[in-house]
Formats: sequence, C-alpha cells, structure tokens
Amino acid sequence: MFRRLAVILTAFLVTFLVGCSFLTTSTTTLSYSTLTTTSGETVTNIENPVSYETLFDNTNYHKFIVSFSKANFDKLVNDMQNYFDEFGTYRDNTIQEVDIYYEDGYGNKVTLNEVGFRTKGNIFSRVLPVILDQQGNVIGYQQVSFQLEFNETFLYPDASTQYKALKDRRMFDLEQLNFKMIRSGDTGIVTEMIAYDLYRAAGVIAPNTSLAVIYFDIEGEEALIPYGLFTVTEPIDDVFVKRYFGRNQDGSIGDLYKCVWQNFGPGTLKTGYDPNALGISDYNDGYRKNYQLKTNKSTSNFSQFITFVNDLNNTSVINYKNKLESILDVDTWLKTLAMGYLVGNPDDYRSDANNYYLYFYEGQAVYIPFDNDQSLGYGWNPYGDYGLSHDIYNIPPAQQWINQNDLVLVNNVLAFPEYRLIYEQYLLAYTDPQNGLFNYDLFYQEFVIASTLYQTEILRYNHLGVKTFSLNSRSMTARDYFTQKIARARERANYYQNQ
Repeated sequence: MFRRLAVILTAFLVTFLVGCSFLTTSTTTLSYSTLTTTSGETVTNIENPVSYETLFDNTNYHKFIVSFSKANFDKLVNDMQNYFDEFGTYRDNTIQEVDIYYEDGYGNKVTLNEVGFRTKGNIFSRVLPVILDQQGNVIGYQQVSFQLEFNETFLYPDASTQYKALKDRRMFDLEQLNFKMIRSGDTGIVTEMIAYDLYRAAGVIAPNTSLAVIYFDIEGEEALIPYGLFTVTEPIDDVFVKRYFGRNQDGSIGDLYKCVWQNFGPGTLKTGYDPNALGISDYNDGYRKNYQLKTNKSTSNFSQFITFVNDLNNTSVINYKNKLESILDVDTWLKTLAMGYLVGNPDDYRSDANNYYLYFYEGQAVYIPFDNDQSLGYGWNPYGDYGLSHDIYNIPPAQQWINQNDLVLVNNVLAFPEYRLIYEQYLLAYTDPQNGLFNYDLFYQEFVIASTLYQTEILRYNHLGVKTFSLNSRSMTARDYFTQKIARARERANYYQNQ
C-alpha cells in the first residue's frame, strides 16, 4: 500500500540526516572510503541481518556496493562475449562471485561475502557491463540489470560446511534479489514501482519493490564506478510463493511457470504449442522455453500446466464456466485485467502474450504480473498514444504476430456477462474520483520521495543511467496519462454498464 506524503517526508528527514552523511562531503572523488563510513558494526555472513520490510520500505535510503575481483569481472565480460559469439545474444547466466556491501538510512551496514552475481535481461536489454574499443580494451561502463544470489554455493562439495552454510543463507529473508535498470528516458523514476504497487493494492499478488543506488567496486580501479539508480525487485521464485501462498498440507509447494515470448513464439496459452516450448530452460542451449518451470524441477511432470491449457481451450465442454472457475482464480484475474488496462503495459499477456507467471495453487492457476517498466505512459508505444484510446474490451495486440483471438485467457473469461460486469465494476472502483486506487497523487508522492533520497547523489557522482528527475520531461507526463486513462476507463465502463 502507498505511503502518504507527510509520513514519507518525515521519514526522509531522518533517513537523510542519519544515513546519508557522506553526501555532504565537498569532494567529488568517489573513493571506497568516502562511501563506506566505518562507524557502527559491520556484520559479515549473518543470516537475515536486515529485514524484508526494511529493504522494501521506499521511505528508506538503500545503497549497494558490488565488489568484483579483477579476475571475476573479466570472466563475467568474457563469458558474456563468448555466449554472444555462439548464440548471438549476451544472455549468459554464468554465476560470478562477488562481495556486497549494503547500507541504508536506518543505519544498517552489512558486508556479505561469496555472493552470486549474474546479468539479467532479454535479447535487447542485456548488454555487456563495459564499453569496449575495437581492440577489446575497456573504455567505459554501461548499465545492465542483474541478480544477486545469496544462496549460491559455487564449487563447494555438497557435504562441506561451506556448502551447507551458503545453501541455507538468506539476506532480507530472500535467497535472491533482482536489480532492474531504470531507463534513462524515464525521468519519472518510479514507473515500475508504481505499476507493481497498483497491482498489489488491488489485491493481485505481485513483487515488492524499492529503489537503490548501485556502485561497482572492481579490483584495480582507483575509484568506485557509480553504476546508477535501480529498481530493486523481489524475485518470483520458491521463496515468493511460500511467502504469499504458504505451503501445501504435505509441506510441498505448487508448480510455478515463467511465461514469456521466446524462441517458440508468444505465450498465448493456446493448445498446439511446440513441445519444446514447455519445460526447464537451460541457457547453455541458447534458447529459453516459453513456459519455464521454476519450482519442483526434479519432481514435476508438467501435468498441471498441460491440463490447465487443455481445459482452458476446451470451451465446448458442458458447464465450461464451472470448469473455468475450477482451474483459474477468476476473481484475481479480473482484478488483474482491470488494473492492467489502467497500467497500460503493452508487453503483458493481454497486449503481447508475454511477461507473466502462472502459479498452481490448490488446483487453480493464479496469474502473477511482472516486468512493468514500460507502463503508465512511458516506454514502448506500439499504439502511438500509449493505449489511451483503447476500449476496455477491444485492445489490439501490440504486434502483428499475434491474433487477438489467440489470447484465450482474456477472451474465454470475458465471454461471460457475469465476468464482464465484475471487470467493469473493478475499473470504476479503481478510478473512483474520491478514493480510487488509480490516481496521479500516488505517483507524485513516490516520485517526491525518490528524488529527495537519490537525486543529489546521482548528480554529484555522475551516475550511469537516468540522471534527470522530472515529472514533465517524459514524452507523456504521468499526470496526463493518469487523467486521460481514468476518463477513458470510466467513460467506457459506464457505457457498457448502461447497455
């Protein structure tokens, strides 16, 4: 849920004065000692030294320093380059060993050794973290999204003390943590955070987020590399589903699938997909599955997913509506459709058959949205107007490779008048002028906090990535997007309610 402005500003003053004193230094030399004050206790290799709630408190300042040995950083670059030479993309997932230092505005200072590091991103966004000249020399650095793995065991033998300690290790009550680069054109800074917050506020299970400023410390470099401001995102994994769904009575968890547009086309959930589109991805193969199993990898036979897709597409069955309710959390899906229409991500299931998870819980599939950095009037704009003219039902696919009739998870649910009515009611509730969840004030409040916490540091040390913090510099302002989207949603929902 969103934090109100008065509370936020109060928390900020404490954070800024107590936790960020290094920003008052007059020097712009970015040395390690400048950024890591030694006052206070530094804790090494302790389980959960900082809480999950503290990490995802957006009123709290967060900083991470990722330290590479020269050998490990060179290996990161070489492994990615070798992968590109073989497969044509930089999507190498080889884990590199790093140490990390974390600091926040509450005075927490933690050093954690032997942490796994790998880059993240699709074929377009994943690049080398360095800029090379024609001779292969490093002449600069560039941002790439990445993941930290606190439970990576590296090459320790399974029976060793080190293996057991690392395998069970958590930080922030998480096994892993994702860091998403904020695109340099997104001067509103908090776009993806707000998108996830809106889903969560609507009762849709979605990742928690916050912001953090990142530095790379590479052995042999005289100064830290100011790597930029990142969106810190909770991974959707086994820890995630345990947190939000709990365990089954026998202690097990359900099957979790990451569903994305990959080598075998869009993730439409239609029958007749290539058999190779379903399974467990192995990046060494050079391709990813469309429907990637993320839990129960050694025990699942994929039957839940196969049965779900078959039942979803079998609309001729007697009492199909009853069948639909038995295999899908329909109410949560209707909330997702309503908030998704408002968020306006052109790269989600409804527009692009992409970027979602399915979790099978108590026999039903639950849709979990992810990857929302291109939303709320920013980013990819295949429609020319960020989808503001779309009807609440007639939303054309973002790409010509998809037929609207192929989006069975939308079409087969909204074919029922009862579900259409609920969907319309959610749209009206979320955009209610008095207390609707979807309103610009919430975006503005989060932006004020982000700019107050991080803008001075980003500019002073000339960080990579986004440097401009502005509500008016995007091609479409967030205010205009919210105003026009609310008006369009209410006009169309009321139109259908009155038919």
